[in-house]
Amino acid sequence: MAAIHPLKLAYAREYPGELATFLATRGTAAVLQAVNDLPPETAAPLVAMLPHHHALAVLGEQDDETLIQWLNVAGVDQALSLLLHIEESRRARILQGLPGRRMRHTLEKLVIYPPDKVGALADPSAMQLNAGMLVPDAVALLREYAPDPEQPVWLVDDGGGYLGGLDLGGALMARTDTSTLSAFLIPVEALRAETRLANARDFPQWLRHTTLPVTDHLNHLLGSLSREKLMTALAGGHATENSLGQSMNELTGQYFRVMGICLGALFGSRGK
Repeated sequence: MAAIHPLKLAYAREYPGELATFLATRGTAAVLQAVNDLPPETAAPLVAMLPHHHALAVLGEQDDETLIQWLNVAGVDQALSLLLHIEESRRARILQGLPGRRMRHTLEKLVIYPPDKVGALADPSAMQLNAGMLVPDAVALLREYAPDPEQPVWLVDDGGGYLGGLDLGGALMARTDTSTLSAFLIPVEALRAETRLANARDFPQWLRHTTLPVTDHLNHLLGSLSREKLMTALAGGHATENSLGQSMNELTGQYFRVMGICLGALFGSRGK
């Protein structure tokens, strides 16, 4: 790794979100060059805050050892974001390489869901942008990425927490270059990843949206789910008929699952 100027390193450590936004507007090559110069404890949070297509490109260029090292030095929020950008075929192998048992188990519970749960269908490539991003920077990113105009753009906070959808039309008509995306946030209730597919079918938000965000129990944005994909999965037999008994079992299961994850994160340092 080439030596990096101390001021650049300090900026990357203090303002990873701002640097991620700046680099993303300069293209994937600029992102790769910057990340390759950084130590793991600085590179991990920076990559975790990149838009999906940039993060996917950066992570795809790293070997397993580097990815394991990044996950090992990252916090749970950052590690989860990194995992969601790693190709699904590599996730299990990368997770098995983590030296911290409790951290490994916590992340497994957050990214690996049974096939009859919403989390198993979430598409992590959903376009998401930081709500604090300036509108001109966001427009530049969207022009480069050129997402499907019918697909929503979700807004998240610095930790990857879901905030809402983006009023893209309003953002494009912003009257000042100092406006941030938070001014154009649209409330859209998210599906919980632990929800059974049969129960998700009756979610009221489908009456207003054809695609919804999917979040975990800590409100991390895991991706998107379209109603078409949900109905296809239901037709394939992944879900059973809804009933009061199933709803109670689901609620109980979610409670103990969340409690297990929280306790694992709380005592995570003891398992390293």
